[in-house]
Amino acid sequence: MLDEQRLTGSSARRERGRNEMRAAILEAAGGIVAAEGIDGLTIRAVAQVLSYSPAALYEYFDSKEAILAALYFGGAEGLGAQCERAVQDLPQGATPVDALLALGRAYRSYALDHAELYRLVFGGFKVPPEPPAMDCPEDNRGGFGTLVQVAARGVEEGALVDLPPLVIACAVWSAVHGFVSLEVSGHLTGGEMPGMPPSSPVEGRRCRDQLFSALGRMVLFGFATDTHRSQALGT
Repeated sequence: MLDEQRLTGSSARRERGRNEMRAAILEAAGGIVAAEGIDGLTIRAVAQVLSYSPAALYEYFDSKEAILAALYFGGAEGLGAQCERAVQDLPQGATPVDALLALGRAYRSYALDHAELYRLVFGGFKVPPEPPAMDCPEDNRGGFGTLVQVAARGVEEGALVDLPPLVIACAVWSAVHGFVSLEVSGHLTGGEMPGMPPSSPVEGRRCRDQLFSALGRMVLFGFATDTHRSQALGT
């Protein structure tokens, strides 16, 4: 029993060390991206900041692209954490419809604030990086896991139609992601036609905000049960 406890303690220390090193790598990478942009990020540059050899970093991330993907999705300031906070910050008594709308807004806000990384992660990789392994998936829901969880709650409480939560989550994500991709790429400007400049930046943003709100409510109207459709429309 003692040997087993020692082994478990040793394994836990190694895991903590790996997590701390991953966090240090991502912190260094984030600083480089902030100062020099995505093009300035290389494994060698991160290694220099940390005073490590580049080869040592490959034990944690096998490519620059994997680091960039981890920066976008993971960590306390990543997309997943922002989506989780959007749900946690809702007032007591908020419904699943409220939570789904909040998740959509959080996703869009994060994408607009990190547009360069968004474009790269969702279209710039020749081969998408492998998602990180998770020892405890329930503690690492991320953005999509939170979306599935909220959809499941909506079905259970009778706010959403009786469909598999994964189906609802995929449909909501597809709609939000499609809008955001058009917006970030400059195809959806808020002008009178796709790609046309708006009368002013302020007017363009106001128009896009209205369109996004309407899109979210239309999608949720399709999934809401009869008693919750008025809420989905905001009426």
